[in-house]
Amino acid sequence: MVLDVPPQKRFPADNFAEWNNGHPLGLRTVHAYVLVYDMGNLETFQYCRSMRDQILDSFSHRDFSIIVVGNKYDNVTEAQANSQELKDISTLVRKHWRCGYVECSAQYNYKIGDVFRELMGCTSSGSNMSGGVGGGGGGVAGGGGGFGTEFSQSTRNKGRCTIL
Repeated sequence: MVLDVPPQKRFPADNFAEWNNGHPLGLRTVHAYVLVYDMGNLETFQYCRSMRDQILDSFSHRDFSIIVVGNKYDNVTEAQANSQELKDISTLVRKHWRCGYVECSAQYNYKIGDVFRELMGCTSSGSNMSGGVGGGGGGVAGGGGGFGTEFSQSTRNKGRCTIL
């Protein structure tokens, strides 16, 4: 199941906070988070950074993946595409955060398949990197971590994977 939710002001710190806000979205019960930023507006990456930090702070022992997606690649000029800022974001996400990272353009369907392959690689093989968070380690398109973590699931949802 894939859920697309509007931007959140804060990630719920615990289950009570999520259910108490009046609009429970199941944010704390997913197997993967996809954080999307606008490559033409690098300030939007700061929102992704903040959400990632809040997600990590709200869990103590949980296995899930985080993938960062740079969208609107079609709006990026060649000079911006080769800029040190975008390279630094890619390096930060892949090497330091150990999360999956894909650059795409939803408008032109450019590398959208790579986003889902990266997502499935993260959720099918699981990951158990520092703090129980990680991605496909190798970047785009099927870079599988292969760390062999099993997700704890209720009997009702056995064999299902929820992605947010």
